Amino acid sequence: MIGIIRYPGSNCDIETKKYFSDIGKCFYIWHKEENISLLDNVKLLVLPGGFAFGDRIYNKATEEFTISPGTMAINSPASKLIHYAVEKKIPIIGICNGFQILTGMKLLPGTLVLNDSNQFICDRVECNISYKNINYDTTLCIANSYGKYIKDEKYYNPQFHSFLKYKNGEVGGVCDIENKIFGMMPHPERNNYDFKHILYNILFDDKLINSNFYFDKCLKDLMFSEHISYKTTRKYLKKLHTQEDWVVQGPGENAGIVDIGDGYCIALRIESHNHPTFINPFEGAATGVGGILRDIFTMGARPIAILDFLRFGTDDNSKRLLDGAIKGISYYGNCVGVANVGGDLKYHRSYNLNPLVNVGCIGIVKKENIVYGNALSTDNSFLIYVGSKTGNEGINGAAMASAVFSNNDNMKELEKNVQKSDPFLEKLLLEACCEISELQLAEGMQDMGAGGLLCASLEVIKRGREKTLKNIGCSIFLENVPIKYEMEPANILISESQERMLIVCKKENIEKICEIFNKWDLEHAIIGNTNEGNNYSIYKDNNTCIYSQNIDDFNDINDYSNVINNNIQNNHNFKEEQIIKNYNDNLWKVYDSTVGNRTIKGPETPGKYSILDIYEVNKQLIITWGESFMECYDTIKLFEGVKPLCVVNCLNYGDPKYSLNDIIKMIDELSKYCKEFHIPVVGGNVSLYNTTDDVSIRPTPVLMMIGITN
Repeated sequence: MIGIIRYPGSNCDIETKKYFSDIGKCFYIWHKEENISLLDNVKLLVLPGGFAFGDRIYNKATEEFTISPGTMAINSPASKLIHYAVEKKIPIIGICNGFQILTGMKLLPGTLVLNDSNQFICDRVECNISYKNINYDTTLCIANSYGKYIKDEKYYNPQFHSFLKYKNGEVGGVCDIENKIFGMMPHPERNNYDFKHILYNILFDDKLINSNFYFDKCLKDLMFSEHISYKTTRKYLKKLHTQEDWVVQGPGENAGIVDIGDGYCIALRIESHNHPTFINPFEGAATGVGGILRDIFTMGARPIAILDFLRFGTDDNSKRLLDGAIKGISYYGNCVGVANVGGDLKYHRSYNLNPLVNVGCIGIVKKENIVYGNALSTDNSFLIYVGSKTGNEGINGAAMASAVFSNNDNMKELEKNVQKSDPFLEKLLLEACCEISELQLAEGMQDMGAGGLLCASLEVIKRGREKTLKNIGCSIFLENVPIKYEMEPANILISESQERMLIVCKKENIEKICEIFNKWDLEHAIIGNTNEGNNYSIYKDNNTCIYSQNIDDFNDINDYSNVINNNIQNNHNFKEEQIIKNYNDNLWKVYDSTVGNRTIKGPETPGKYSILDIYEVNKQLIITWGESFMECYDTIKLFEGVKPLCVVNCLNYGDPKYSLNDIIKMIDELSKYCKEFHIPVVGGNVSLYNTTDDVSIRPTPVLMMIGITN
C-alpha cells in the first residue's frame, strides 16, 4: 500500500494518489493522524506538493499569518508517522512542498528559499537523474515559489546525495541513501510516463515492479510514436477513398491487394526509410528494401518488382549519402533476386539534412493463398518466430523515426537505432514463407519490422480481435526467442533486428511448417500462444510473468496538439524553389532490372512508368509514379485498354506544426480524384518530422499507381 499524507492546503494530493496507484492501493493519511499501525503493509510514504497550510504559519486559518513553507507541517501529529517510517526503513518521498517539510524536519539537509525571480515559476525543465548506477535525462514539471535549494554543509555527509539536478547545475532533488528518504522539487505526478520507471527503480528494490514499468515505458515509447501510431494523421487518412469491387484488401494490412482475374491478385506497398538513411545511408536504404519485401511476402505474395524514389540534397555530403543509398538498394535487391524496375531521383537543398528513400514493391499471389496478419483463435494457435537471431539493433528505431534531427545529435549514438541487413537470409525467408502460403499452412503471418516482436505480436492479436469479436489474449515467452547474446528482456521484445517473421498456426500444422524452415536452414522457435482473455502478457520464463496489460490499452491514439494553423509557417519555405530532376540513366545500371524475366519496360529507357509481364493471366501490369494523383493518372491513360486499379502513397513531410496544412490539402486532393476516377487507395505510409534544426523538407508526396491490360 502507498500512504499519502494530506495537509490542509495540499493541492497535488489527488493526482499524486492517481500516479502511484499502479503499484498498490493508495490511501490518504490526514495530518492529525499519529497511529503508527496505519503504516502496516505500507511500502511507500508520500508527502505531496502543493501549499501545505498555504505555506503559512498561523494560529487559525482566519487569522493573521506569515509565510514559511513547510513549517507548520513539521508540528503536525503525522510527523510521528514520518519518523516511524524512517525507523522502519519505509521509503519516503517528499514532492515540492513535501521536500520542504523533509528539510524542515532535518531528515534531509539544506533549505529551500525564494526563487531568484522572486516569484512563482511553472515550467518544464530538463533534468539529470544520478543515483547509484542510474544516469538518466528527462524533462519534468516544476511549479514553485520557494524552489531554490541551498546546500547546508553542516548537515551534509556521504549518506546524502543530490540525485536530481537541473540543466543549469542547480540541485532539484536530495536523498538520504541509507534511509531511503527522497525530496524533489519537480512534480513527477505531472510528468508523462517516461520517468516513472526510473523513479520506481530508485524507490524500490522490487525487480518485478521495476521490470514491469521499464516494459511499460518501452512499449509506450513505441506505441505512442508517430511512426507506429499515426496519431497526427490517422483522422485525416480516414477520408481517403479505399473501396472498389476489385479491392481484396485495403489499408490496415501489411500490403494492399487487388484482383486481376483468373484467380490471381497483385499485392503492393510503399514505405519510407528516411531517418535511417541519413544516419547510415547503406544500411538505411538496404533495410528499407528488406522491409518492403517482407510486407509483400507476409501476405503470401511473391515479390516480382521493387521501385525506389529518392530525394537528396545538393551539397557534397548529399552526394556521399546518395552513393551509399544506391549501393544499399542495389546490394539488397540484387541478392534477393527481385527486379528493380523503376523510380526516380530528384535533388533539392531542403533534403541536405533530410534525404528521402521511399521504396515500393509489387507481388503476385493466388487469391486462395492470401495470408493475413491475424490470429483468429482463442486457443490452439501458436506463434512461431523464424529468421535472424535477435540482437540490440534498431532499439527504439520507430521512436527515432518520429523525431526531428539536430546538428547537435550524436550520430554514433543514433547508429544504434539503424538495423543491419542480410539479403541472403531474406531470400531464404521469402522462399519458406511462399511455400507455407502455397500449402495454406498459416493462420496468419506478420513481419517483425518497426517495434519488432512487440508490434508484430500485438498486430496479429488486435486484428484477430477486430475480425472475430473474440476476446483473444496472448502470452509471449522471451526465453524461447533466439538471441545473439544476453539481452535485457524488454530489448528482446522491441529489437528491430531484420529478416525475422512471426507465423501464426494451428497445432496440427506446426510440424509441417518446421519441416519447411529446416529445409531452408532457418532458425525457428515457438515463442507464444493465444488464449481466451484480454491481456497481452510477457513471461521471462514459462512461469514468471514480468509484464501484463489489457490489450484494449493499446487501442489507437490521436494527437490533437498539432492543429491547422494558417499563421504558422516554416522559417525556410522551399515550396517555390525549383527541384532538379536526375536524367542520368547510368545510375540505375547497378540495379538488376531484368531478373525474373517479367520486365517489359524498366529504368533503362525514359518514361515515368514500368511494364511487367503477368504471364499467369496473360496480361501486362503498368506502374506509374509521381508527386500527385494526376501525374500518375495522366501517364497511365496514355496506354489504350488499361484499367487503373489502385494507388499507394508515401507522404513525406516535415514537423507537423509547419506541414499539417500541406498534408491535409494533399489528402483532400487525393480523396477527390480517387473518388472521381474510381481508383482506390489500398495502402500507404506517412513520414513526418523530416526536419533538422527547425528546417523542414519541401512537401513531398510520392504516389505509385498500377493498371492492368484488358
